Amino acid sequence: MVTSSPNLEVVAQEFWSGTRLESTFPRNLEHAVTLKLPLACVKLPVLTVQTVEQWLAGRQLVLPLPLHHYDLLGCLVVQRGHGFIFVCSADSADEQRFTLAHEVAHFLKDYLWPRQQVIAALGGHITDVLDGARMATPAERAAAILSRVRLGAHIHLLPRPGTDTDGVIAQTEARADQLALELIAPRERINSFLQNLPAREAMHPQAVCAALAAFFGLPAYAFDAIVRRRDERRPVSFLEDVRAALRRHQ
Repeated sequence: MVTSSPNLEVVAQEFWSGTRLESTFPRNLEHAVTLKLPLACVKLPVLTVQTVEQWLAGRQLVLPLPLHHYDLLGCLVVQRGHGFIFVCSADSADEQRFTLAHEVAHFLKDYLWPRQQVIAALGGHITDVLDGARMATPAERAAAILSRVRLGAHIHLLPRPGTDTDGVIAQTEARADQLALELIAPRERINSFLQNLPAREAMHPQAVCAALAAFFGLPAYAFDAIVRRRDERRPVSFLEDVRAALRRHQ
């Protein structure tokens, strides 16, 4: 049976292990991907399903991509254990870093981890089934473990904000964002940064998000939920209550 995915912190630490890149911020995720994963990063000035298909076709790669007619932030295409992450080069460097991290998170969480678990459970011969090269035998089909993985090519589209998505997809994307953030802005480093941030308590949440964004090289919105949760948990003293009331009535 496929076990649950490992802790996000563990996944992120294993990803950066041996790269000698984890101590520098903003982290050079693109370089780390080339060192650690069987993925290549492709940057296109206009990123749509159509431009991805054209790029793949130019390299004699034809894959059935989902129908989607809007611009994309990113796209992950994986087949037989190897693949590409497409990123829109017209976006800011911070946005590209977050997009790349998001697609890396999908690769690790939704493709590589389940694949490794199935191979460990059923043996290396099962890779032909996982890759869509042959049909599963009755015995293999009977293994419930196969029902937990997607067979054949794995494709993920990252639409731009504003595109309608259902609740299940939204939850999946949120989980990928959590791992993406841990890859390039580890929770431990975020906490340390906030503790050492001068005048943290007096700063507006947007200013705190901007400070985090500048240090980690990400869009400020990536830290909205973290800063909001910290502010909600932070105890407010009687003196702070009085000061807040006075500011409201000035």
